[in-house]
Amino acid sequence: MPNRRAGMTANHHKKLLFLLIGLMLLLAAVLIIGALGDRQPERQERQETQTSSSFLLDRRTYNGKTYVERTGITSLLLMGVDRTDLSPVQTGYRAGGQADFLLLMVLDSSEKKVSLLHIDRDTMVDIVTLGILGKKVGTRTAQICLSHAYGANQLENGQNTVESVSNLLEGIELTQFCSMNMSAMPALNDLLGGVTVVMPDDYPDLDPSFVKGAAVTLNGEQAYNFVHDRMTVGDGTNKSRMVRQRAYMQAVEDILLDKLSHGDTEFINRIFDTLGDSLTTNLTRAQMINEAARAAKYAVQPMAQLEGETAMGKDGHVQFYADRDWIVNWVLSTYFREEK
Repeated sequence: MPNRRAGMTANHHKKLLFLLIGLMLLLAAVLIIGALGDRQPERQERQETQTSSSFLLDRRTYNGKTYVERTGITSLLLMGVDRTDLSPVQTGYRAGGQADFLLLMVLDSSEKKVSLLHIDRDTMVDIVTLGILGKKVGTRTAQICLSHAYGANQLENGQNTVESVSNLLEGIELTQFCSMNMSAMPALNDLLGGVTVVMPDDYPDLDPSFVKGAAVTLNGEQAYNFVHDRMTVGDGTNKSRMVRQRAYMQAVEDILLDKLSHGDTEFINRIFDTLGDSLTTNLTRAQMINEAARAAKYAVQPMAQLEGETAMGKDGHVQFYADRDWIVNWVLSTYFREEK
């Protein structure tokens, strides 16, 4: 969090953090980064089944140390989905769109902290697959973003993605999620009154004004392009696009300060009203706001990113292989404590 501005009271600081966390619950899921060029047909998925065991499922020891689960942990998976069809009825069980933005928020009431994990859409993991009649037919090792495609509706799509993230994180139990359709990005950006972003690099293919170091106030269309386009921007990698996502999220903080100074504490409710059917979650509005209120007292940790190696698959699409030791250590430090 930025340093407290002169004259800001501790109460105002808490309100600011409340607004920031609450908006992150919604905004982070809106940072949609899937273009039509990113869509990968099912035939491009690798067919082999991953056969790794989980130390969390098998035992509670690692490197000679014994661990116990922390109490008071709440996890929320935020997703940005590339499905442009907002029809409540999906055609088939493989039409849910890709979860191209994935951010896991972990609230720890014991340590009074919020941990964030930004997950690359290209991360290879076991995903559950469904047949044409909706029955589970097994698992395949594929990009984690593809897990959202399977399900009868957006709720099932989200739950399927939650299961894939759990597989990635050594079997950690996850339940809560919030997903946002990409079509809501311009409307939300305009509701914010435009978001001013300091450009982390030059992006002439997006807009001539997107020059490294320049502060540009994005309109709805510009914001959509800034966080969505990939194939024709810079090196075309998802890692570069993730940098733009984080730049956009950081730029929201000044807007929240302005809302706070005008006493606009109902802003989160207006966001819900604006997003409407573009939002899918297994939490109620009240639950979302309550989680934000609880997190307002916590210290937000720097956003973590998976470490690992990137390779080009035989199908010509990028595959990211996360380092298992890094995952295990992150899971242990976030969800467990060493038993003394």
